[in-house]
Amino acid sequence: MQFLLHTDYLLQLLEDPKSLGKSWDLFRTRVYHGWVSPLSLPILQSESKSPKIGSYDLDDILSSLNILSVTANDVQESMNGGPSGLEDALAITLAKSYGLNGIVTASPDTVRSDDSISILQPEQLVAQSKENVSEKIKVPLLDIPASYPEILKPVEGGISKVVRSGRFILGSAVESLEKEIAEYCQSEYAVGVSSGTDALIIALMACDIGYGDEVITTPYSFFATAGSISRLGARPVFVDIDPDTYNINPHQIKEKITPNTKAILPVHLYGQCADMDPILEIAKTHNLKVIEDAAQAIGSEYKSRRAGSLGDIGCFSFFPSKNLGAFGDGGIVTTSSVQLYEKIKILRAHGSKPKYFHKWIGGNFRLDALQAAVVSAKLPFLEGWTKKRRSNAGFYTSHLKKLALSLPQEIFPRHIYNQYVVRVPGIRDNLRKYLQEQSIASEIYYPVPLHLQECFADLGFKSGDLPEAERAAQETLALPIFPELSMIQLETLVNAISNFLKD
Repeated sequence: MQFLLHTDYLLQLLEDPKSLGKSWDLFRTRVYHGWVSPLSLPILQSESKSPKIGSYDLDDILSSLNILSVTANDVQESMNGGPSGLEDALAITLAKSYGLNGIVTASPDTVRSDDSISILQPEQLVAQSKENVSEKIKVPLLDIPASYPEILKPVEGGISKVVRSGRFILGSAVESLEKEIAEYCQSEYAVGVSSGTDALIIALMACDIGYGDEVITTPYSFFATAGSISRLGARPVFVDIDPDTYNINPHQIKEKITPNTKAILPVHLYGQCADMDPILEIAKTHNLKVIEDAAQAIGSEYKSRRAGSLGDIGCFSFFPSKNLGAFGDGGIVTTSSVQLYEKIKILRAHGSKPKYFHKWIGGNFRLDALQAAVVSAKLPFLEGWTKKRRSNAGFYTSHLKKLALSLPQEIFPRHIYNQYVVRVPGIRDNLRKYLQEQSIASEIYYPVPLHLQECFADLGFKSGDLPEAERAAQETLALPIFPELSMIQLETLVNAISNFLKD
């Protein structure tokens, strides 16, 4: 549950933390999510310099809360002041517009609502938390709107800037994002494209991969990995996976190389990098390109190097469910090769440079400027979200490690947990059904490995050819891991799994 903490509550927390200890612990330990209005900050900053400080300081408090984004519409709706003035009217407006569960105040007579939003005193909040223990807590697989209170203001500001500019295709919004992503991913260049799938296609095109060529890749990934190879007339050559990371097993790559092999396409699955050093060494020896499918791995690292900076080209997705998602489709390609950078930019616009003169046959792979603005506005929050994902993963691991299931292993720090995937041999589907009955979502990534997909039947694979990928498809289950999970939701999930495995 999510609550807006009124200024008077936070002031009392600064002055007399013991009086609010039980209610504050609900936010400090993430049982509930707490939000603060920007109008509270100058008051709190002024008060925090007073000598009446208790055991908490302002930084301690704000580290456990998030600051709500306020839009012009929010202010306009609150301008009448309501019964309590602008600050309280804005608090009510924000709580309504963001769908918060209520406002927590130490002085209930100060904040007066029209009954459309709950006004709670600290002791009421504590009592409510005890009542919630007996209720069925819902745990969704993903809750994209949960981040809106934090990101909406910068996102709307970025969108407004694009709208006012009239530049909706490429332009400064895309250029700015490209520079930001290149720096974040430790690469020299980045090129915004229309989706993660198109990032793979344009990367393969830039490496001159087409009919009759072979690309070595993993059978355990989202379809776009192999589908992009086939769309260009090339042949995906599947290599089995490492059972601990679910990524391509580099020790099986060399035996698959033929005179037709042009590239290796490893996937950094679930947010952990593939074992890249041996892959890069094989590629160097055989003069092959390395294209990283990093759609699930932005910010992931391999020996202190970022995903997308390890091979010749890195491919990322901004699909809304990704750790850094747009409000629609989008993607980006990274490289440190100036030759590949220039070619990818040309291929992105039908192979045209200058306009109407075509050196290559490219495609319409341009990143929408509005989506670039959204991603650019969200990028400063990514490290914080990654920290929360890793914290959630740590909670799961510490509470599930003694149960009869296999947990993710962080072989190459840092894992950014696009997914938290457990392995449950024999009873995976039963566990998923049980969780669903408890209002807890989960997902199977991926139920059929790529080499056994009907569309790849002509490649000649049969069951048993790639046993680790097939076993993973039968045994793995992804648990909710998104940053905004509350402590109650985390505890509900681990208790449910524990109860199921003990029965």
